Amino acid sequence: MTKIKTLTIQFDTPLRRSEIPLFRGAIIAAIPSSNILFHNHYGTSLRYSYPLIQYKRIGGKAAITCIGKGIDAMEELFVNANYTLKIGRREVNLKIESIKAEDVDVSISPSPISYRIHEWLPLNEKHNKQFHSTESIVERVRLLEQILTGNILSLLKGLDIFIDFQLQSVITDFTIRSPIIYKHIKLTNVDLSFNVNINLPQQIGIGRHSSMGAGVLTKK
Repeated sequence: MTKIKTLTIQFDTPLRRSEIPLFRGAIIAAIPSSNILFHNHYGTSLRYSYPLIQYKRIGGKAAITCIGKGIDAMEELFVNANYTLKIGRREVNLKIESIKAEDVDVSISPSPISYRIHEWLPLNEKHNKQFHSTESIVERVRLLEQILTGNILSLLKGLDIFIDFQLQSVITDFTIRSPIIYKHIKLTNVDLSFNVNINLPQQIGIGRHSSMGAGVLTKK
């Protein structure tokens, strides 16, 4: 059993999905130091670990979810940052609307727990060909379940959690949404409902581009 602390800060600033990278850039520019947890870069190279500070859109408004050490790093924003930011061409004055803290025991559950994932980007180039070359719903669900299990295991590894039981992920429903464009590439975008035998924190991201609002996890 491992406890994971999360902190979700909701601002009163309306934000479009396409503006999340701009919001991220505005926050990074407002931080006096170059704390890597805000941007996941070592100079020109990437920090290939699970992002502990995640920028997202919740209820149509700007939000940040912090995990573990990311919570400590956020103190710099609260203490030092200028809350007047430029998101693209518009200037905004960030005001905190709500703060929600969670302390979650990430552990096996005796019965399946139901979750939703919003705007999940599960498919790399290989999986994209597999997924779209079959019309079988069964085959599509099987592939998504395999990817989902892998994403959860990657999440746990990124949080230094290693489990001694087998994950049992079962998809109960999924919807293909309009694709998300990232660096001029169309990414298959999925809303998903599933059951799994592990307790996980809410509002954290799963899968690709989780640092910028993709794959947000909530309990049903």
